[in-house]
Amino acid sequence: MSRAAAAKPTVPASTTIAAPFFEIGPKNLLRLPQVVELAIAAGDAGVRHGVSVILTVPTAMIAPVQSAAPHVFVFAQGMDLDRPGASVGRTIPEALADAGARGVMLNHDSNPLAPEDLAPAIGRAQENGLMTMVCAGSDDEVRSLLPLGPTIVLYEPPALIGVAGGGDRPWIGAIDREAAATAPDVLMMHAGGVSQPDDAYRIMGAGAHGTGSTSGVVRHDRPLEAAERFIEATRRGYESARSQKTA
Repeated sequence: MSRAAAAKPTVPASTTIAAPFFEIGPKNLLRLPQVVELAIAAGDAGVRHGVSVILTVPTAMIAPVQSAAPHVFVFAQGMDLDRPGASVGRTIPEALADAGARGVMLNHDSNPLAPEDLAPAIGRAQENGLMTMVCAGSDDEVRSLLPLGPTIVLYEPPALIGVAGGGDRPWIGAIDREAAATAPDVLMMHAGGVSQPDDAYRIMGAGAHGTGSTSGVVRHDRPLEAAERFIEATRRGYESARSQKTA
């Protein structure tokens, strides 16, 4: 029996992302059947390990992926700021919401927004009930985003994007404590160079709310198994950080 035909988890789908969470960004590396299969497998693993799972997919895939994998938070890879009107070839937040998207990624290094467009983009998404994952590449960029109230700030230094193994990230503790003090409702995610489950474990163990990987999952020989291992490592790292706080 295929993963798509397997029984879905009986627990209800979550409506809000909570720590710990793991994001997979297939970019345009996979066709729809592969993304659906990955989404179902990752959603099942998220239920088993108590991890919120985000899949950031091309706009055309939002509806079928979210329908097939209700336990996954399907995010769009970006959007335009236009309001409903006579524009053509623009993807507005109303359309994303109508397609079933749960959120949208904004300001990714490969699809950046002008600084003056960040606040309007977050606002437009929020108007339409979309969560926001907003990318930052430095401490100062994180600080500039926190007052805007995104759902998630994804701290991904450009030098780590696409690198196999990001090593230690000594900045996680300090910037996350600062974020908790100034914007306690914002979730802090750290990624870039997350090529192995141990990378996810270390990031979460340093105190992050979430992490994610693209190449480590979708370029793996067995992507469904890879997703399981990353998600399990995310939970273990999160529990390690929690135990350190209570020790």
